[in-house]
Amino acid sequence: MIERLRRRAARAVLGAPGPILRAIAGGATRVEGKTLDPQLAALLAIQRGLGLDHLERGTVERARRVSEGGLADLDADPRPMAQVIDTHAGTVPVRVYRPRAAAPALIMYLHGGGGVIGSLRGYDTICRLIADETTCLVASIDYRLAPEHPHPAGLDDAIAAWRWIREAAPRFGADPARLAIAGDSMGGYLSVMIERRERSAPRPRALGLVYPLLDLTLSQRSIETYAEGFLLTKPMMRWFQSLYCPDPATQRAASPWFGDVAGSPTTVIATAGFDPLGDEGRAWAARLAAAGTRVIHRDHESLVHGFLALTGAVRAARSAVEAFCADLRAAVI
Repeated sequence: MIERLRRRAARAVLGAPGPILRAIAGGATRVEGKTLDPQLAALLAIQRGLGLDHLERGTVERARRVSEGGLADLDADPRPMAQVIDTHAGTVPVRVYRPRAAAPALIMYLHGGGGVIGSLRGYDTICRLIADETTCLVASIDYRLAPEHPHPAGLDDAIAAWRWIREAAPRFGADPARLAIAGDSMGGYLSVMIERRERSAPRPRALGLVYPLLDLTLSQRSIETYAEGFLLTKPMMRWFQSLYCPDPATQRAASPWFGDVAGSPTTVIATAGFDPLGDEGRAWAARLAAAGTRVIHRDHESLVHGFLALTGAVRAARSAVEAFCADLRAAVI
């Protein structure tokens, strides 16, 4: 009951008329000719007031608690599933979502969180939404996190899970020729790295990347342009980097950004305008297209990094996620 009341209150505030939203935000926010969505501008002002905008200033445990609960009231209502199965790919926990009208296709999903935060529980609503919108089974992967398990532990888990899914797909009613790997932020990084490392059949029919991290050295211009004030910040990214992969030599060697893009499968990419990772996502889409890969790229100029978790209250976020799911469904089915 309390959770439902909080959701209603949060959505009521963000559903206020434009003048009220602008008053909460202190005016319109414009950077490089782009205007931040007014609902997001108000949300970010509220977030700053609640002290939820600097995860790197506390402990890892606090960051994980905040990441699971801080935006929960703004997420979509959980979509009902025909079946949810908790299982393991070896030692890696996996949660499989079967939508009510399931197509014979499966999307392996890797959550974001800088390699430090994120979990099956925290991404339950998001994975339900993706399964329902795409009509594909979704297998959510609970890979190990830093600092307890720094790079490459999470990548090793993701690769092990992919190998297991390739074998297990028929048991869930999925065609091994209709498999996709998808993820947001760090999950996008892991998705690309799996495809780079695993070239044995069956290969993924498609990749789905939402505001992906591709350069572990954090060298892109947009990281400076959007360093503060837009949910994901430069200090937060540096904190994640220091815990997940602190060695500069390893950062470069482990970054798909510095490798060849030839031979990539169809790739669906969603980027955000007010995002420190925006430049690399947009450039990656252009590089793939130049190499002959089929690319479906939508750049949502008014949104911020993390919009996947805001679909219950931010209209533009909901539209962006629905478009991503439609594009991914068309690519994999």
